[in-house]
This record gives sequence, C-alpha cells and structure tokens, in this order.
Amino acid sequence: MNSILILELVVAIIVSFTLLGILIWAIKNGQFEDSKKLMESPLFDTPEDLQRAVEEERRVKELKRKKLNQAKQNNPNSNE
Repeated sequence: MNSILILELVVAIIVSFTLLGILIWAIKNGQFEDSKKLMESPLFDTPEDLQRAVEEERRVKELKRKKLNQAKQNNPNSNE
C-alpha cells in the first residue's frame, strides 16, 4: 500500500515538473505573444500616439544619459 502511494507521488512530481518545463519553454519561445495584434496595432495609431512614443523614448534616453553622467561624477576613477 505504501509503495503505491510513493509511486503515485513520484509520478505526480515528474508530471508537474515536465508541465512546468513545457510552460517555461513556451514562454521563452513567444508562444503566448499575440502577433496579429502586434501587426495590426500601427493601423490604429494616431499621429498623437506616435508623437507621445517619440517623446517618451527621448525622455528615457535623456534619463539614462543623466544617470550615466551622475555615476561618472560620483566615481571619477571608474573605467566606464
């Protein structure tokens, strides 16, 4: 009786890890991405949406540049 329970537990653990591995593989390979939505989204962008995206990208680059400059000022001996 105990050996059957242990066998069931081992099989359940193996199946669980196998399914977890398949899920991780699928996520890494983009199986859950909605490519149709990705391809159609530019059709519905307005000029204002595009301008906001450009402005946001510019702000992100500016913040990265400021952060890098601040890091260089705080640690002048750094080789970065």
